[in-house]
Amino acid sequence: MRRRIALILLLASASVDAAEMSVTLVDGKLGARIDAISYPSSLPKELTSGLTNRLYARVTLMAALEIVGQRSVEIAIRYDLWDQKYTVVRALDGAIVESRSVATSAEMNELLGALPLPGLFDLSTLSANSLVLRVDLLLNPIDREKMRMIRKWVAQNSAPDVNGDQGISVSNAIFNRIFEQYADGSDVAAAWRVAVTSNPFSIDSLKHEGR
Repeated sequence: MRRRIALILLLASASVDAAEMSVTLVDGKLGARIDAISYPSSLPKELTSGLTNRLYARVTLMAALEIVGQRSVEIAIRYDLWDQKYTVVRALDGAIVESRSVATSAEMNELLGALPLPGLFDLSTLSANSLVLRVDLLLNPIDREKMRMIRKWVAQNSAPDVNGDQGISVSNAIFNRIFEQYADGSDVAAAWRVAVTSNPFSIDSLKHEGR
């Protein structure tokens, strides 16, 4: 629990720069690639901790400001301390669609640096009208119940001890900021998040890419 609280604080203090999105078309399915993501400086260390880190992408496809489709993508990353390799599992709307092994930190950085989100929408269900793709990307998202438990734990462990030394001093403002993300009806929130929107595009303008 202490490690997770520390990670939340590190992420909350990290700066987030604008990322860039490229819309992709592979095997008749619309997808995206997110480039130039400014991850927290603490992430490389966290990735090799042996704990599972999760990237969550909420993808919204819009036409004329109307939502025509939504998908949720979860990318779970776990480093095996014994084999010294990463396992990356990608799930689409809760169903696992890919599991792969990544051998080195350099390969892991390359994957995260140009994050692929393929196979999101079937081309046959879309029109050729002007479309916009929006991706809300969260790192280690927290559901409502878990956030409530963490906040309770922090409140119980934030008081100074009898010697006057501060225990785990955590500003409630950080947690309030995370809780504010629930105001729009979201089921998850995170201390670190990125929102990126594509330029308007039409299906006819996209180039089919090979795997």
